[in-house]
This record gives sequence, C-alpha cells and structure tokens, in this order.
Amino acid sequence: MKHRIVEDGADRLHGSAEFQARLRQLQDSVWERHAGEFARAGFFRRLILRWQIWREFRQERRKMGPSARAMFAA
Repeated sequence: MKHRIVEDGADRLHGSAEFQARLRQLQDSVWERHAGEFARAGFFRRLILRWQIWREFRQERRKMGPSARAMFAA
C-alpha cells in the first residue's frame, strides 16, 4: 500500500471515534480527581474549580495530540 501525505490529517484524527473516546476518558478522569472538592465547594469556589478543571483538561489534551508540525499519512 502506498502512503500519501494528507492535508486534513489533524481533522481526521480529532474526528475519529478512538480519539473522541480517549478525550471522554480524560475528561472523566479529571472530573473524578476534583469530584470531592467540587461537591463541598460553594458557588464561587465551583466557578474557580471549573476553570481549573478545564485548564487541566486542556493541558492533558495537548499532550495527547500530535505537534502542530506533524505530517499525516493515509
């Protein structure tokens, strides 16, 4: 099979079912780490926690994906 470089490789990756499942698993694990504190928190602390959870999720998501200069083959 001959490989060729594809232009929309990153879009294909992010749209794949496997990658979406890994993102859901990552999101669930981040929320589980903060669930106890979130349950005890008041209104303003929950806002701060949501921001921290989102930031942590973004950082972990960036580690999962390829670099911006990656080339994709199909």
